[in-house]
Amino acid sequence: MSKLKKLQKKAEYYKSALNSLKDYGGNAELARGIARIALRKPSDIFRKLRWKAVGSLGNVEYVELKFPKYTLLVDPNDQGIAAELAVDHVHEPFGTAILKSILRDDMTIVEIGANIGYYTLEEDTHVNVRLIVAIEPNPSSYELLSQNVCLNDAMANLYNVGISDTDGTLPFYISKHSNICSITPRADYEKKIDVPVMKLDTLLDREKIEAVDLIRMDIEGHEINALRGMPETLAKHRPWLCLEYHTPIISPEDREFFISTLEAHDYELKCFTFRWSDYMIFGHNIADRNKVVMTGNLREVLESIQNQVLLLFIAPRETVFELPAL
Repeated sequence: MSKLKKLQKKAEYYKSALNSLKDYGGNAELARGIARIALRKPSDIFRKLRWKAVGSLGNVEYVELKFPKYTLLVDPNDQGIAAELAVDHVHEPFGTAILKSILRDDMTIVEIGANIGYYTLEEDTHVNVRLIVAIEPNPSSYELLSQNVCLNDAMANLYNVGISDTDGTLPFYISKHSNICSITPRADYEKKIDVPVMKLDTLLDREKIEAVDLIRMDIEGHEINALRGMPETLAKHRPWLCLEYHTPIISPEDREFFISTLEAHDYELKCFTFRWSDYMIFGHNIADRNKVVMTGNLREVLESIQNQVLLLFIAPRETVFELPAL
């Protein structure tokens, strides 16, 4: 792709982002969005410099990060979630807060794309879970996930596999940012490997998991494929679905499948937030906490916002939900 086309694509993305923020948050949120665009790059440079300083302290295999209720080991060479957690001490502040407001004691949670275990440990230490089914296909992230679960004695069963709409093997694209590695092809990947994959229905049946209360899914655009592999889980357990939704790479046909499948199971969108606004700038989230978290009809939201990554929180219509104080 030429530099001109890249600039045009980025301009279209930011135009869409600002229009969406104005539509859903008004002029005040639009102003904050403009500020975030202006500050995003300097903040990224600041984060990378601070993370590089941490990594330069010595030739260490892992860096140990201390959180109030758990300890997390991270890779000093990871430019993604490790740098974010080391510097900002939180990943997706709105998403984390909303997820924690949904959690209840005795839940069985399925983590699809568990990465190094940030959300797994947030869930395990926030409530008394029955079980976390933590699934991660990336071998290096899975190794850290295993160590973090063991270190914190978390109530989790771990699976080094990808979740898709088939049982077999698929290519997996490795990035220097561990939290954006994916089965979905990427232009900016370091290397490609093959990983075992299976349908969620297959895994849960094989492991005799008898209850599923919540599925959190962050697999970089492969979420629609994963949904195709869990019809029995949706019908039998009717769990919460907390997931990233990548509108730029989801076709109209896949969008219709996603919406119609959830409508058929009488699910509704409880709330959503823009992923690009759920991001720390110089250690602070300058977005309006009262407006960046939205509610709305799932079909209307997904058809009107065409060029953004969203965090969606979806549940059966009868599920009671109130937005948390953020």
